[in-house]
Amino acid sequence: MNPLTAYIYAFWVEKLPYITIAVFTIGVAFRIQRWLSAPKDQHLPKLDLVESVKYIILDVMLFRKTFKRDKLTWALVFAFHGSIGGILFGHMRGFHLWSESLFAPLGNWWAHWMIKVLPVYMGWILIGSTFLLLVRRIRLEDKQLHSLTNDYGALLIILIAAVVGQGMRIFPPESAETIAYSVVFIPNVIVLYLEAVPSYHWFHWHVLMTQLFVIYAPFSKFIHIISGVISPAFYGSRRKELDN
Repeated sequence: MNPLTAYIYAFWVEKLPYITIAVFTIGVAFRIQRWLSAPKDQHLPKLDLVESVKYIILDVMLFRKTFKRDKLTWALVFAFHGSIGGILFGHMRGFHLWSESLFAPLGNWWAHWMIKVLPVYMGWILIGSTFLLLVRRIRLEDKQLHSLTNDYGALLIILIAAVVGQGMRIFPPESAETIAYSVVFIPNVIVLYLEAVPSYHWFHWHVLMTQLFVIYAPFSKFIHIISGVISPAFYGSRRKELDN
């Protein structure tokens, strides 16, 4: 590997995370400031916790409204969000937020399937669903959809991140470690623990694209990853009363 490539890869792992966190924090703060400065309705009904949880489960997690409107679109949207959720959960193991022992009571076969087999399927589902969402958006442009540039940008970043992430699983690792191999993004704060040294180029491009998405998210519609839960928690349960 030439010195320039090595320097760029090191920057993506050792320096870019600080920029990523800073830009993401500024973006979220900007969104919160906009939300707080927006006109408030002083006559909102009281919050109903049970109805809020029900609304989050049915409308935010299961996409009830999309299901009623278009079953095929619902399947595509559910596959997209479900695969992202599954992949994020799997990545948490690398940051020691959970371990293989979580599935130990279910047996070795189940634990192996959840940790080694399922992530591969999740990767293909994410790639396929993201590509189809892009095709759908292009076909329906100026008909049922009116997209902004960042609608395409966010999906393209996810698609590329998914492709290079899947590349790490398809192509063999550089080497298998007998002890834990760690990637230090921010010392003592963000450290990734791996069971094998991944394919070098695929790994670093995946690191870059993932961080670009985190940077981009607060300034795109993908902020609904956060606001999609918070807003319904506050307002979802009240819409029924407001409509009556």
